[in-house]
Amino acid sequence: MKQEEKTRRTRQRILETAVAEFGEKGYAGASLNAVCAAGGVSKGLLYHNFDGKDALYLACVQLCFDKLTAHLAAQTYPDAEPRRRMAALLAARQEFFDREPALGRLFFANLFQPPAHLAAPLRQARQEFDALSAQLYAETLDRLPLRPGVTRKTALRYFTAVTEMYNRLYQDRAGDTGDLGALIADHEAKLSPLLDLMLYGVAVQDPADTVKGE
Repeated sequence: MKQEEKTRRTRQRILETAVAEFGEKGYAGASLNAVCAAGGVSKGLLYHNFDGKDALYLACVQLCFDKLTAHLAAQTYPDAEPRRRMAALLAARQEFFDREPALGRLFFANLFQPPAHLAAPLRQARQEFDALSAQLYAETLDRLPLRPGVTRKTALRYFTAVTEMYNRLYQDRAGDTGDLGALIADHEAKLSPLLDLMLYGVAVQDPADTVKGE
């Protein structure tokens, strides 16, 4: 086996075990010793491929976002009414998490408990994912008549602000519970209604749509 291929396989093995370790324990709880033991590699070999815990974590998160973004970009979303499009998008997202459970746990571990000192490189790591999310939401908006005074740009800015606040709520809650699985389930269960509210609002705009007595 050529040295290049051997190095590639070693790096891949380290990444696979690190994704599982970071996804299970988060950045703070993860141990490089545990990664080495699970991957069957020495500490020296790990440091030969990655500068340290920060570099390894960022590589794992980048891998997660790259794979998720590629998966979502490859899907065909129905050219239909907005609710069906959003349902298809969320289904594609869940399909990825079901197929790649270790990456899914890492995605949420990083979403709920991102290491503060890596905030800037983590924003960089998710740029393409965020851009695709905004694009898919914009394509959904294009199928709706916007309210007077609301521009596409304003609606997209609102989408970004609300999703950031929503995720921050779960970051606050993550410190109060050790049950990542329950937090993920709650986050995902409430995501679809939140997106629906962002698209349609909470008030009936046409008085004719209001049912008397309710």
